[in-house]
Amino acid sequence: MLIAPPEILKVAREFLGFSQEEVEKHAGISRATIQRVERGVRDLPQYVVLLQHFYEKSGIEFVAPAGKRGWGLFNHNTAGKILRLNKVTRRAKAIAEPKAPEADKKTAAQHPVPPSKLEEQ
Repeated sequence: MLIAPPEILKVAREFLGFSQEEVEKHAGISRATIQRVERGVRDLPQYVVLLQHFYEKSGIEFVAPAGKRGWGLFNHNTAGKILRLNKVTRRAKAIAEPKAPEADKKTAAQHPVPPSKLEEQ
């Protein structure tokens, strides 16, 4: 078994939606030790293994590097579920068309000029 790097262990915890306090409660590892492991303190290999096993039992699969690809994670808790990503909605019209200056609003309303023509003037 390859031992996952500290950054991947932190991502695994966040991927599961656990806080450090929750991992402390369920895995029996102090929060201070979890913080040190996630920061990459090297003298804690036994706790790294314990955390990795806890995350694996919680549904995380650690995908070891292969070729030019780095570490990966798979969350078996979400397998087969349709997930909807958050959508960012923006008003395209407000972004695409610049506002006319205050003095020219009346003229702009009577004789609309495309934004490309305004730049030429």
